[in-house]
Amino acid sequence: MPSEYTTWMSHTRTSEGEGGEARRGKGRAKRILYCGCDRPAFGRLVTAMGESAGVEPEADSGEVRFPHPRAELTWVPAFDAEEALSVLRASYVNLVLIDLRRTPGQKDFEDRVVRIRQLLDALDDVEDIEARYGFHRIVVLVSAADGDSVDPLLLELGGYGIRHVLKEAVQDEGGDAAFARRVLEAALRLMFERQPSKTALCAAGGGTTGVYFEVGALKCLGDCFSEGALHNFDMYFGISAGAVVNGLLTAGYSVDELMAAVAGAEGGRIPPLNLALLRLGHVNLADMGWRLKKATASTVRAAFDMALLRGRPHLDDVFLSTTAIVGAPFRSDRFEDLLRDLLTRPGTTNDFRKLPYRLYVGASDQDARRHMLFGSEGCDHIPISRAIQASLSVNPAFASVPIEGHWYEDGAVTRTSNLVEAIRRKADLVIVIDPFVPYVSRTPGSANRRGVLYNIDQDIRALSYTRYENTRSWLLRRHPEVSSYTFLPNNRLRRLLSANPMDHRPYLEIWRGAYLGTLARVKHLRHRMAGDLAVHGIALDTERAEAVAQRLEATPQPELRDFFPDGRIALRTPPLALEHQIQ
Repeated sequence: MPSEYTTWMSHTRTSEGEGGEARRGKGRAKRILYCGCDRPAFGRLVTAMGESAGVEPEADSGEVRFPHPRAELTWVPAFDAEEALSVLRASYVNLVLIDLRRTPGQKDFEDRVVRIRQLLDALDDVEDIEARYGFHRIVVLVSAADGDSVDPLLLELGGYGIRHVLKEAVQDEGGDAAFARRVLEAALRLMFERQPSKTALCAAGGGTTGVYFEVGALKCLGDCFSEGALHNFDMYFGISAGAVVNGLLTAGYSVDELMAAVAGAEGGRIPPLNLALLRLGHVNLADMGWRLKKATASTVRAAFDMALLRGRPHLDDVFLSTTAIVGAPFRSDRFEDLLRDLLTRPGTTNDFRKLPYRLYVGASDQDARRHMLFGSEGCDHIPISRAIQASLSVNPAFASVPIEGHWYEDGAVTRTSNLVEAIRRKADLVIVIDPFVPYVSRTPGSANRRGVLYNIDQDIRALSYTRYENTRSWLLRRHPEVSSYTFLPNNRLRRLLSANPMDHRPYLEIWRGAYLGTLARVKHLRHRMAGDLAVHGIALDTERAEAVAQRLEATPQPELRDFFPDGRIALRTPPLALEHQIQ
């Protein structure tokens, strides 16, 4: 082993009494994965960086602590693709440094390039796009000594989406120390000089059962995140069911209070909620009367024409005229009344412009067939409750909602979650909750044996989620700086959600499935999620959620109290929207 590596490995950690903590950048720790050909090359680079920065690297179980004044850097070496992938799957890595410089006497350079291609292919070809490492956080080192082979290599790296390449000159003034200084400066710049960014919470549609799923998922996330984090996202996007939930969140009501209201428990600021659809007050009597009157007039006119021998109506025309008699059987006015009551209470607001954070509600223009984003510039004067009513009015259950000369229906017709709008507005941490996904049956022909309404629902769910999945894949590859985490119901829960999207009864079972499924995904991506949340000042701790999960898994029939660690209902009551602004 070369003497540089031996000398570097012989250093010991400076004691805290000697000012070690101050030298470690006051706890601003960063992990960098080094992918190179061998340990000697790694040792030479880190030693040279230490000399250029005036610090002493410290060996620690194969890793290297680099107590730079700006931060404590931990360099993690890996010398093959599997070793590098193992590190990335187990811990949060702020930066990946790939060393493709030809070392003195090296004869297997082309083989090493092949191995790096294998690593990049493995990083790029992932089943879960949200588990893909951001290629914008990869820096590649190349050497001008490789001559004409460097330029094709650079083009190939650009094809992967790698944006940062440092080329070592053949005779770099200052030698290894000068290049090492450039590497260190580039690494620090990428890790610390971030563009201003935002956080966003996007909630999709899914009917009444979708509301329940989103509430259960948010309950788990609220238990895992820092206290109050759910009420401190920069932007909230809601469509249909998601508009209801995020609308109440931005008003200052907590998930705990919403759960208590649905379960009929006291202690919150939301009165008991009845989300049953089959109630006389929801029946669209006015529309039924108008359509019946129109149909009667058409029938009389057709009969009159036949009596005067003006021709007999074509069967196709009769069929189409008959279908026009059937309109949406329900109105969403009662839901708007309920929302308006909650959003006009003291401390709340029904005005997009007065909220402490931006709320965007997606609806679909029924005639123009385009998406409308209420709360955006020029569309923020519409009352929030009215915008949410438009967003949740899914056809054919609910009649469309007229607003300023346009008729609006369910936002899910034209968008799934508005992830694209969140990224367009500079969000680089996006939490997506989407309950509107299809049930996947393992029994061939099972869907064929179900009724037409079930299959229409499943087809729409499949179209919606496929649209989202394709859009998300494209967006995250184009914007690798964005960290997105999507929470979906598992397949068993999808079956319950799909049985009747408007069923208001199985809220406890849906809450349980949503809570446990969300916690499972958080734990699966914990090492990545914790790092991405920390960038925005949000801590991730699953201890409380795991205590709740134990209760939920142990009981055959969950109750509201089982969603609290000790079984005692203690509702969070954060400041309401206008009170939040005063504070």
